[in-house]
Amino acid sequence: MKRTLGAVLACCLLPGLLFAGSFTSSAKGTTAGDFLELGVGGRAMGLGGAYSAIADDASALYWNPAGLTDVEHRTVMFMHAAYLQSSFFDYAAYAQNLGAAGAFGASMQYLNAGSISETDSNFNSIGSFTPSDLAISVGYAHKLDSWGLDGAAAGVSVKYIRSTILNTAQTAALDFGVLSPAYLDRRLRLAFTATNLGGTLKYEQAAENLPMTLRVGGVFHASRRWLASLDVSAPRDDAPYFAIATEYLLPVASTWSFAGRLGYNSQTMNDITGVSGASIGVGIGSKALSFDYAFVPFGGLGIANRISVSASF
Repeated sequence: MKRTLGAVLACCLLPGLLFAGSFTSSAKGTTAGDFLELGVGGRAMGLGGAYSAIADDASALYWNPAGLTDVEHRTVMFMHAAYLQSSFFDYAAYAQNLGAAGAFGASMQYLNAGSISETDSNFNSIGSFTPSDLAISVGYAHKLDSWGLDGAAAGVSVKYIRSTILNTAQTAALDFGVLSPAYLDRRLRLAFTATNLGGTLKYEQAAENLPMTLRVGGVFHASRRWLASLDVSAPRDDAPYFAIATEYLLPVASTWSFAGRLGYNSQTMNDITGVSGASIGVGIGSKALSFDYAFVPFGGLGIANRISVSASF
């Protein structure tokens, strides 16, 4: 039966990857709602975004809706990212495991680009404006055990998107995700996601596509404390890129552990001078509560710091 899921994944992936082959860096700037590509969660970003096969917290709604089935009971997450210049990015999510009935999640993403001066045609100041973006998502996932695919899962989410520059545009989109059964004595798990499907944002006359992205990923648990992960992504508005990461857990008390994380994401490799793409993350947590931090440099553009708190109950 596990081979059956492999065939299903292949059928999903092959057309997508063939289509993704036409996605190149020359497509940059051809989509709207690019804030949808900003990663969420201190743990995930400490791992460079190589998270589609790992996601087992409230951020699963963003990284892979199928991961909602790995959430234990109920969990919430709050993230704040002091982004470039005066901008900031916030994320809040709730996820609940419904047992045999599946799993449910809801989230909100909000980007504030900071105040920007507005001028007339003669470059005289006429005030200022504050661009902002908002996405609200709800999703559902279910295990595929009844299909004979023990440990496999599929999930889908729908999102409402609103983007404001001088004018406001809004639309809706879908995310879809699949998790494979665990292979190699439950050490290896694979994932596939398709995000930001459908919908366009129309600010004035022209309607622009959303940054649809196809992603395949995997996580390998070398031991109970050490894992390595890899994601390969093909976005509509850029060339394909990869993210690779590792995480090690060190027990510090009877129920608490310290996590050290390293990641690398190649998406900005040719776009930003200086150190970029690498990420460093740390976290401390238990089954009930965790605090995670990610340090993500963007070369000469500055540094993005992401801090998130998760609680399960």
